[in-house]
Formats: sequence, C-alpha cells, structure tokens
Amino acid sequence: MKLETELIPLDRALLAEATDGFLPDRVIDFHAHVMEARFYAADTVNPAFAGRTIDLARYTAAMGLLLGPRLVGDFVFPYPARRTDRVGVNDWMIADCRASGTSQRHWLAALVAPQDDPGLASEWLRDRRCCGLKPYHLYAHDGDTRQTDIEAWAPEWMWRCCHEHEALLILHLVKDASSADPANREALLRLSTRYPGCKVVLAHVGRSFNHRTARGLKDLASRPNIVVDTSAVTECEGIKLAVDVLGIDRVIYGSDYPISHVRGRCVTAGDSFQWIYGEEMNNPRMTLVGIESLLSHRQAAEDLGLGRAEIEKLFHGNAQALLR
Repeated sequence: MKLETELIPLDRALLAEATDGFLPDRVIDFHAHVMEARFYAADTVNPAFAGRTIDLARYTAAMGLLLGPRLVGDFVFPYPARRTDRVGVNDWMIADCRASGTSQRHWLAALVAPQDDPGLASEWLRDRRCCGLKPYHLYAHDGDTRQTDIEAWAPEWMWRCCHEHEALLILHLVKDASSADPANREALLRLSTRYPGCKVVLAHVGRSFNHRTARGLKDLASRPNIVVDTSAVTECEGIKLAVDVLGIDRVIYGSDYPISHVRGRCVTAGDSFQWIYGEEMNNPRMTLVGIESLLSHRQAAEDLGLGRAEIEKLFHGNAQALLR
C-alpha cells in the first residue's frame, strides 16, 4: 500500500466527476490525521505511513490535491497506533498548530487512552485549539480489541471530561455489528444521555464500512448529541442511511487522511467488509480512497435529492457549527 502524492489522469478524471458542480466553495475536513515518527513504535504503524512526519502543512498540501482552495478548515488528531507516546505527539500537534501561521483554521483533538491522566486531558481541552478527545480501541488491552466494549477504551472519565468542556469525543466503534451491536447501542445511549455536553462523533458513519451496519443508527437518532462523520466510507448506501436516519444536520464530511491517499476502496462483504488495495490487486485502474469517497457522497446526494443548502451543510456548515 503506497501513500500517493500525485494524481494520475484517471484520478483527475474521476475527481472531476465527483466534484465539478457538486462541492461547495468551502469545505471543512472533519476527520484527518497527523503524525510525527519519533512518537511511534515503527512496527505498530501501517507500513505505508511508518517513519513519516505528517504535519499540518503536509496534510494541507496533500488534501489540496483533492479539494484545492475549497479546503478552509479541518479537524485533525494524531494517527492512532498501539505503542504511541501520546503526550509527546499531542504536544507536538498543538505546537505545530500554533506555529502554522496559515489562514486555514485548524481544530484539534488529543489522542487519549484509558490509562491516561484525566487532568492532562482537561488541560489539553483548555487550549482553544483543542476541542476534542480521540480514544481508540487498541488502547483497551494488549490483545485483539476488535470485539471490545466501548467503556474498555472510552471510559466514563472521557465522557465526563468532554461534557465539562463541551468538547467532542471521536469514537471508532468496534464489534462486528458496530452501531447495531446491542452492547454498543446501550453504552452510547446511556453515556450520551448522562453527559449531554459531550458531542459524540461516530467516525466512518459509525464504522459502517459494511453499509448494512448503518441501520443501527436508527436506535441512536433520539440522542441529539450524537453525529457521524463520513471519513473513508466508499459506498453511498451508508451515507444515505445516515442522512435518512439522523437527518442532514448530523452527517459531516471527513477524509480520513492519509488513508484517503492510498489506492483502494472498502466494500460490503456479507456481514463484514473488505478493504481492497490497488497494489495488492495489481490493478493500476483503481483510484484513491478519497476520490472513491467523494464519488459516493455525490451519488448519495443525487439519490436523496439533496439541494445546495443541504450539500453545504454536509461539507461545511455542520462542521462549523460543532467546532465553533
């Protein structure tokens, strides 16, 4: 899997198909990652990204390939990997934001784990640039965490902290059924009700890489502080389900950079999903994940009959309202 830094003619043609006459003039990317290699154990990072430094300037330049001058803001957080110096990478990210000196507005979320100091998390949230926390299932324990309960990796102190600071909590759900899993549903409903000031973001449409799991979102629609981002979703069905169930005001575009810049896509396969990469398939006609995702957004919008005001909410207005 290779991180692409240039577009080939196929990419440019499909990108035009995805964006021309569709994307609004202003876009906020609501889900992207930065990283600094010295804070990561190399053997726990995706080989495509290992050893890399992705600061805000590099991220902005890379997303410029897809969005150009439309990119006016972003919500970024460190790339999650099992053995990470979270304090180091969070402080580096915040310092990089302070030094960026760009007109583009950056919002940040700190990478956190259950064993981390809640006081330090609160300290990060007091910085006006940091408005969220990003836990991840890999920090629950050392074994296989793909079937782990939410509170094992996003314990109650994180919800309380975000509630007190009116901050965002970005969750990458696990378990096979994702948002449709009964234990996940119970925890999300209970904790979002107990901590209404916590703005809960279910990444990847509640990790609906299998679009059928997005049906579970209907059971969460009663909680107004739960929203979804669409990062790295490459099937329009999941996006359509999210808009149908939650309403356009609670669905927000994200790229999932740097995943957006590898050649591939993710497809529903039975009750699971399968990532397909161009290099592994020896298929030079595959385009970038980020372009596949934009094509899916356009197809979803056309199928749903979304108007210009609704498309502007999806790509800019909803993010701006939350990040404000």
